[in-house]
Amino acid sequence: MARRKRKAAFIEYDYEAAYEKQLHDLEESNAERMLKEGKVRSLYATKEIRAGDQMDVEIYPEFRRQERSLIPDEGRRKKQRQAQRNLNEKNSRKYCERLINENFTDRDIWATFTYTDANMPSSMQEAQKDMTNYIKRINYRRKKEGLKNARYIYVTECSEKGRWHHHIVMDGDIDMDTVEATWNKGKRNEVRRLQKDENGLSGMAMYITKQKKQKGAAGSKYQKAWKASKGLKKPDVRKNHYKFKQKDVDEIVTGKATVEDKLSKWYAGDGYTMTSCEIRYNVFNGRFYIAARMHRPPERGKNEGQKKRKSQKEGKKKTDQKGKADRLRRVHPDR
Repeated sequence: MARRKRKAAFIEYDYEAAYEKQLHDLEESNAERMLKEGKVRSLYATKEIRAGDQMDVEIYPEFRRQERSLIPDEGRRKKQRQAQRNLNEKNSRKYCERLINENFTDRDIWATFTYTDANMPSSMQEAQKDMTNYIKRINYRRKKEGLKNARYIYVTECSEKGRWHHHIVMDGDIDMDTVEATWNKGKRNEVRRLQKDENGLSGMAMYITKQKKQKGAAGSKYQKAWKASKGLKKPDVRKNHYKFKQKDVDEIVTGKATVEDKLSKWYAGDGYTMTSCEIRYNVFNGRFYIAARMHRPPERGKNEGQKKRKSQKEGKKKTDQKGKADRLRRVHPDR
């Protein structure tokens, strides 16, 4: 007899849209009042999204079915088609950014490809077909050099003036001259090595994925979309309910502790430091949303892995030595 799937205990909702007002807009007296009146009693989830050396931490209240009425209207996706489209676009951009951080490093390549007037495509479909053909030519050259197919993420964009171009992040197994020479649709191209900063590759990723505000009528020419190769590693997403509790949120909101203090307790030991954070709230239900970005130097993760492997190796060596001594004692009990 097949088991029935257990339904989720908590309601899925757009917690980012539900908490829009920045904490600095909330008067301190109002924050204190909400806390004293007990309007903010809630179970908070801590979601950790690890992508390469970057980690996003999102702390938000969760609601069971009987608490559905506590979810602000802004967070109820099913009733708002435009809100759902906006959420899909936002989540798509965030996922693309995290994929880049998870799969690419300083040894890889970032290129921007443009078009001459004669080669300018007339649609997104045509522009993406150009990139599909480009990737095929790259993979043909790679195969001749004994390399596997390229790992890549590319973003296709059309400006408000109707000019198309592509940004592509690609593994650095093939030389940059070949990467540039294989594009034959335009001449004003840029090809360079990726370069991480204190935020990893997020600055570059945000630049190429950021959605611009469309001006004018609905028929604006501006468009943007991205595609990725198969087999890329996915960001690691985990959720728990024990790291941030109501009392932790209370202490942050009232200024008794900072977000960085709380995050350090859980993540400093792994080498993460906070690079940015924000706190938002919703007056309707008196609850808060905390988002933070953390970063870990690449060498820290490498060193931690080396230490772990060294420790495991030493442990195995000691176990082998102990086993050998035990065997000798059994054979020569007088020793």
